[in-house]
Amino acid sequence: MRKGITVSVSPRETRGKNEARRLRQKGLAPAVVYGSGQATLAVSVEPKQIVKILHSGTGHNTIFNLAVEGGETTPVMLVDWQFDPVRENLLHVDMKRIDLTKRLRVSVPVHTQGDPHGVKQQGGLLELVSREIEIECLPGDIPEHFTLDVSELMLGQARR
Repeated sequence: MRKGITVSVSPRETRGKNEARRLRQKGLAPAVVYGSGQATLAVSVEPKQIVKILHSGTGHNTIFNLAVEGGETTPVMLVDWQFDPVRENLLHVDMKRIDLTKRLRVSVPVHTQGDPHGVKQQGGLLELVSREIEIECLPGDIPEHFTLDVSELMLGQARR
């Protein structure tokens, strides 16, 4: 889902473990931008902006504008991110340039609605096999989530 969010980043000239540590000490996170047939770009980003996007309603499916200092402004999407398991700081982010005219594959969360009759009347248990579904669509058509009504389900029934 496309949002009107713009994240400013600065290009990085140096790479490596030590440089990444220096960036994190300054309160920044190393990131990489790739895709759309253009060269890969190493940048540094403000972690709070990325965490805010990840915790939004659209989460990692959010398409936002990336403004590179002294360069391009392009729509991107978060592909991968790493958090420190102890401090819960953002360690690294991978972003992919998005061509708004081409279809792409994304995972969209599935939310259930209602209480199944099989649980209430027959003492059953609702088991969710998949909480996400993979779809292919244009970047502007990515839904925030799918809602599935399970109120009519009885014992032994399923939704596909």
